[in-house]
Amino acid sequence: MQFRVVAGVGLGLLFSMLPASEMLAQRFQVLLSGKVTELYSGDPLKGVLVRVLKAGQEDMQQITRNDGAYKFELERGWKYEVWFSRKHMVAKHVVIDTREIPPYPDVPFYEMDLQMTLFAWLEDMDLTVFEEPLGMAGYKQSVRNMSWDTPYTNQMRPVFSKVMDEYEKNSRGYYKRRDRRNQETYR
Repeated sequence: MQFRVVAGVGLGLLFSMLPASEMLAQRFQVLLSGKVTELYSGDPLKGVLVRVLKAGQEDMQQITRNDGAYKFELERGWKYEVWFSRKHMVAKHVVIDTREIPPYPDVPFYEMDLQMTLFAWLEDMDLTVFEEPLGMAGYKQSVRNMSWDTPYTNQMRPVFSKVMDEYEKNSRGYYKRRDRRNQETYR
């Protein structure tokens, strides 16, 4: 009779340990944090809505306080979009793919520091390019960590740069001054 109790306890421990190890694999997280600042001044932005979509569905959100900081814990095994938006400012987002993280990584979590800048929306300017992700990150086996997709960044950098050059000209009044000079020349 005692043998059965001991064997029962041993099997009970074995069975309780299996789900615990599986739970550890499921509980692995990517700690995503950073600050949102204004593009030109570098000042932290209060009131930015930071939304996390998990597999295309709203999962978490925060509104930044005075320091512009935010923090999320992303689970392994999902594709996330992280959106940054504030009234009268251009919304931006990134994609973070945790699906390739192995079930038993070398460390209990990965940290990602993502700094984001926002800038004011301008009327009469096409800013639809920002509907595309600014960056994409995913697990890379070669470095056994989360990494940014450099080829995607290199492909998109000239596109974003061209739009931002036009944005600066518009926001600083270059085209208005040029048009005024042209009107005065033809008078």
